[in-house]
Amino acid sequence: MKTLSMEPMKLIVSIVERGQGRNMIELFNGQKVTHHLQCAGKGTATSEIMDLLGLDSLEKDVVFSIGKATLVNQLMRDLNHELRGSARSKGIVFDMKITAMSHVLALAILMPVREAQGREDIMMEEGMENSMILVTVNQGFTEEVMHTARKAGACGGTIIRARWAGSESTEEFYGITVQQEKEIIAIVSPSGKRKDIMEAINSQHGLKTEARGTVCSLAIEDMVRLG
Repeated sequence: MKTLSMEPMKLIVSIVERGQGRNMIELFNGQKVTHHLQCAGKGTATSEIMDLLGLDSLEKDVVFSIGKATLVNQLMRDLNHELRGSARSKGIVFDMKITAMSHVLALAILMPVREAQGREDIMMEEGMENSMILVTVNQGFTEEVMHTARKAGACGGTIIRARWAGSESTEEFYGITVQQEKEIIAIVSPSGKRKDIMEAINSQHGLKTEARGTVCSLAIEDMVRLG
């Protein structure tokens, strides 16, 4: 598939107390970062660490948000200053550079859906030695996606239950309705295999299929294998 160069993207990860994820989504929507997946999590931190982070409960909302790097950078700066009180949430927020994503998802973020052409290419940037590929699909398709990923060189993946929480303007991609109940598959891969894995998943399980999959990857700076 053709490799395309587009404006850099970032992923924001917000880990806040249960019930506060919606506050973060509403705040981010107001700052034009409108593509989100919300998950339920449970923390394992000690009481001392919880106090340090200003958290009261181990029950967490985890929100993954994707946006243009320029918007995300400004949002992160504002969160540390004038928007701090607007979050109405306790927790931590951090961002990561996205090294690749499906073209259809990039276009939906960069411009109104009606102006896009519905291409299914993969956009790429130079990444690190290892990458984490994130795939979101409708529930019930994870086994099929992992079978495709393994055939393309992946060793395995981790599945996370999630819920689409985008704004009303992003509930459809090119006229394709986005199912709210989602599953996220996280695959750690050598960057040399990343493109083949992403293209195979996007080709067989992309937005134009029943799986309604989207795919992106993040650079891993350091990795240690345990055991």
